[in-house]
Amino acid sequence: MKRDLLLSVLILSSLFGSDTFWFSYRSVTLDKVLVYEEKNISPLLVPFIGKRISTCRVKISGKKSLSKLQLLNKNFDNLLPCFYKTTVKVTSQSQVRLNSMRDEVELVIAPVRFIVDFKDDFAKITILK
Repeated sequence: MKRDLLLSVLILSSLFGSDTFWFSYRSVTLDKVLVYEEKNISPLLVPFIGKRISTCRVKISGKKSLSKLQLLNKNFDNLLPCFYKTTVKVTSQSQVRLNSMRDEVELVIAPVRFIVDFKDDFAKITILK
């Protein structure tokens, strides 16, 4: 009985314990100045069923004692270009007045799942569909 319970725990942890994460991003600039930014990276416990879209390799800096999620959040600016290939929405609005012009740009990267593999000082990002 104990052996079966241990085996089921090991199987479930290997099934649901993968390095799959969820990513989304939104930023708003007003006259080329960042006024709002929302960054989201969080782990997923849902197993991968689907296909891989693209792969990106990024240099990661940080301590080895940090968790994978902490490393990803710390190196967010390096990871961001990997997700430009996914569903991205850019909205631009310009308002012209007699004395001034106001330019607002909103960038939204739709939520996407990805797998990360760390090797040495690099992270291999595989985007999932």
